[in-house]
Amino acid sequence: MPWGIQHDGSTLRVQIQAPMDGNGKRLMDELRVSRKPMPKAVYLPARLPEGSRTDADMLKIIWQSLSDLGAPILRPR
Repeated sequence: MPWGIQHDGSTLRVQIQAPMDGNGKRLMDELRVSRKPMPKAVYLPARLPEGSRTDADMLKIIWQSLSDLGAPILRPR
C-alpha cells in the first residue's frame, strides 16, 4: 500500500509514497475512521516529489477535506 496512518498520541501521522495508483479514496476512508476522536494535529505531506499530477490532485483533495473537518494539518519534518 502506498500510504500508512500512524496514531502518535493525539496526533495522526500520514505517510504517502508516490504513485498512489488510485488508492486516494481508500486513504480518505481510513482518515475518516482514524479522526475519531478528532486529532490535535495531522501530519501530512504537502507534496509528493515523485508523484504524478493525479497524485498531486488527490493530495490537494485530502488536505482540503481534512481542513473542512477542522483538523489542524502540519507538514512532517
